[in-house]
Formats: sequence, C-alpha cells, structure tokens
Amino acid sequence: MDDKILLPAEERNLREPYREYFITKRKNYLAVVRDLPELWDCFMRLDGIWARSLNNMQTVMEKERPPLIAMFRHSHQQFRIAFELGFATAMTEAFSIMRGSIDTAMVAHKICREPNLLAVWLRKDNGNLERKAYKEAFKSATLFPARYGLAELRSFYRDYSEWGTHPGIGAISMHTRIEARATGQDWNHAYLETDGKRTAAFLFRMLEA
Repeated sequence: MDDKILLPAEERNLREPYREYFITKRKNYLAVVRDLPELWDCFMRLDGIWARSLNNMQTVMEKERPPLIAMFRHSHQQFRIAFELGFATAMTEAFSIMRGSIDTAMVAHKICREPNLLAVWLRKDNGNLERKAYKEAFKSATLFPARYGLAELRSFYRDYSEWGTHPGIGAISMHTRIEARATGQDWNHAYLETDGKRTAAFLFRMLEA
C-alpha cells in the first residue's frame, strides 16, 4: 500500500533499504503540508516575495551587480531546498542548507555595503594571499552588523551551524535513539524527525530566520 506513493520509474528503480527511507520521507512531506497549512502558507508567501524581488533585479545597468544578484538567487535556491527537506522532516539537513542560505545572502549583503570587497570575493581562489584576504574580510563576525538589524540572524546562523552543518553533539543527538535492554543498550539512528511538535517548532524557527 505504501508503494502507491511512488511514480512508475521510482517503483522500478528504488530498492531497499533506501526505498523505505524515500517512501517515508515523501509521506512525511505530504502529511506535514496537510497538517501544518499555516506554516506551508507562510513558506509560500515568503518564497513569492523572494521571487518577485529577484525578478525586479533581472535588468541591471551597473557592472558590479550581476555577481550579487547571482548570490541572492543562489541563497533563494538554498532556501527552497532547505524547506523541502524541512517539510519532509529531514531537519538537520534543512538546518545545514539554511545556514548556507544565510551565509550566501550575508556575503552579498556585505558587498552591497562595501563594493570594494567584490574584487576580494572574485579573487579568493587565485592564491593563498587572496584566500587569506577573503577569510579576513568575510569572517562571520563581520557579516551581521547590529545597525542593519542582523544581530538576531547571526544567532540563527550559529544555531544552524551547530545543529546542522557541523557534526556536533546537538546534531547527532537529534537523531540518536537509545533503548535499554537486559543485554545492554541499543543505539539506533532515526534519519527523519518523528515528533510532530518538534517538526512544527523547527519549521516555525526556520520561517523566522
């Protein structure tokens, strides 16, 4: 019965154990969209704002603008993928890509504030000195100036680094399930979030970011 959720090509080509994971992820996605319509609607509205804003940037006159627009489009792409994963309950993976989306947008935002840094960004792969100059100019401590209202966004960036991108205790513990038995402890890994309340809270926080 569960396999009816698969398309014919998926039915032919997916094999266990990945098949069960894939089916569960898709079922979770459909169930979360159905059961949390307010969060889904908020995501749809935010995505629409991103898309309209980017369309307004499509025609440019300034030669330095195309790389920045490309970065903002890349950030939007990451934003979409993060929420696809989030609504499918792959939360730590969603957090990791959200961290990337924030990072991309903040690099572009800093270049908008300091146009001279575009050259530093463009040359970062030219050698060790250029890479060092890039890291100094774009270190995370300088990307979120409070005077632009970005201090809170930095807290999201740090959380998603710890709970998503880096293999820290927080990220690992979200997936670990320990069951005591007479013969010892069973350590299991849950690839997808199983708690509906946690899923709703995590998605709400992603929307806030």
